[in-house]
Amino acid sequence: MSGPSPDDLRTIPLFRGFADDERAEIAALFSRAEPRDGGELFAVDEPARGFFLLSAGEVTLDRPGDDVYRLRPPALIGELGGLAGLGRNCRAVASADAEVWLLESKTVQQFFAQNQELGVRFLVNLLEVVADKIHRDQRRLEDMRGNLVRTQKELKRLRELVLDSPETPVSAPVHDALDALIVHNRRVNYRVEPPPALASRLRVEGGHAPVLEWSRTHVSATWPEGAPVPAAGDWVSGVAELGGAEIPVSGKVIRAHDRRLTIELDLLIDEYVAILEGYLTRVQLLDILV
Repeated sequence: MSGPSPDDLRTIPLFRGFADDERAEIAALFSRAEPRDGGELFAVDEPARGFFLLSAGEVTLDRPGDDVYRLRPPALIGELGGLAGLGRNCRAVASADAEVWLLESKTVQQFFAQNQELGVRFLVNLLEVVADKIHRDQRRLEDMRGNLVRTQKELKRLRELVLDSPETPVSAPVHDALDALIVHNRRVNYRVEPPPALASRLRVEGGHAPVLEWSRTHVSATWPEGAPVPAAGDWVSGVAELGGAEIPVSGKVIRAHDRRLTIELDLLIDEYVAILEGYLTRVQLLDILV
């Protein structure tokens, strides 16, 4: 067999509305996937070069720190990451009897460039898939946010209970542990990752440090190559570039690993707080379905 059966594509949302002969053309674009030792199709953080179609057997998706998913055919695997060229966020392993096909991103692009009417239909289907995924992710995040709020209220209640109860040898450590959890879970500590369209960096002595994460109180960045890397406990300063705006920042390095530093920011004046808040809001809006 030179590719999957067109019937395997019939229930795939990306190909909804395609005629039998059109699905046959697309099926012919797939090539047989060759898993690595142990059946691995791809690993975490591996650059995606396409997406897979499971037509027989089973594929296991293992997300670090999350659930394990077992896919049965027909199933499309990694289509969004493959089409966008993102790094994989899980490990995929095919069973010994699995039949898996690969469609490379460059092949998809070439085909739809030559068949633009099909390309428009495919793009509409892709947008619907992405919108549906975002909607479901938003519901999941809303559930998690609700759980966090309830947990935060209960932690505060327990902290008050410890304060109001007769002191025992465990009172102080329990109170301190609860207080640390409450502080850590505050919204002020939420972190955002600057997207390419709103990239941020720190201008420091020795060059530019691309920002990996921002919060209202901390910033993580990759220190410039060739510049001495500060150690934990060192004080650093520079200018933060925030999607067209700039503010001076300074703070203490609280974590240092290779060239990645996390800095606890010194207090900013109100003018600079407003600029940082505006930038963080712009980035956060990218995670919200309006």
